Amino acid sequence: MDVYSSVIVTGTMAYDEIMDFPGKFVDYFHPEKLHQINISFVVSRLEKELGGTATNIAYNLFLATQSLQKKITITPIASVGKDGQKLIDFFRKNNISTKGILRDRRLYTATGKVITDKKDNQIWGYYYGASKSATKINSKEFSNSKSVWIISANHPDAFLHFQNQVIINNNTYIYDPGMSLTWIKDKDLKQGVMNAQYLVGNDYEIAMIIKRLNISINQLIDTGINAITTLGEKGVRYESKSEKLEVKSYQVKKIIDPTGAGDAWRGGFIAGIVCRLPIKTCLKLGNVMASFAIEMYGTVNHRPTTKEIAKRLKSL
Repeated sequence: MDVYSSVIVTGTMAYDEIMDFPGKFVDYFHPEKLHQINISFVVSRLEKELGGTATNIAYNLFLATQSLQKKITITPIASVGKDGQKLIDFFRKNNISTKGILRDRRLYTATGKVITDKKDNQIWGYYYGASKSATKINSKEFSNSKSVWIISANHPDAFLHFQNQVIINNNTYIYDPGMSLTWIKDKDLKQGVMNAQYLVGNDYEIAMIIKRLNISINQLIDTGINAITTLGEKGVRYESKSEKLEVKSYQVKKIIDPTGAGDAWRGGFIAGIVCRLPIKTCLKLGNVMASFAIEMYGTVNHRPTTKEIAKRLKSL
């Protein structure tokens, strides 16, 4: 396994507004009227939190590497808006570098609004805001041959900006297109996937990628790409040329908020990679970090101790 001394995390930095709907969405949609939807959901709870893919992944990466007693430089690269000071303060408080954060003084910080029903189905609305300004960041200033990157969902211009830079500079990267699949063109998706060392997504996203690239999962991994499919409460599947693994999730007593679980998983998994743990342990660590995230409201409010992380990791 390669040796890495730093992780560059691209993605959004955002504010999340998280709302709980005590019913089920499906009960309120008329199948014959889906062409003309006009519906309101009265929510029972509202929380305003810090979030964004770069924020969530970097924070969970910090927690996981700290628990492994490994010192890794974590540099989130993204843009915040004129209201972004809380995010900058958050990173400083957790000893995460802010050198890669650009401040846009005109626009507001990216904001996501989500409603979650009692079956953990979610409806999102998202404003990219200042995220687009990340295209002004020159990634070479923060990267070296010992850096591993993660390319995660972002403003379209920023996403492709960083994707192109890691490919041109021959950087090792984890490709996590996620919500970018709604807008990315097939040729750009193929370029991002085929140059990555790891591809990660949930079962729907991986299936969509396979379909759009007109390739089977076996053909994909035969090229040397390691494919990771997160399966929610069922755990995770890992497929490579040399091995195929499935690791069960850590079962928590009660799910409070599923928002950010996927990003938490990525933070844990990357921590295992940079700490040179066996791949099965990396997958388990991802599952463990996701389990802490879903036990609290918000995506970065959990702060498990080293002992708590170790205990859950051992149980898997």
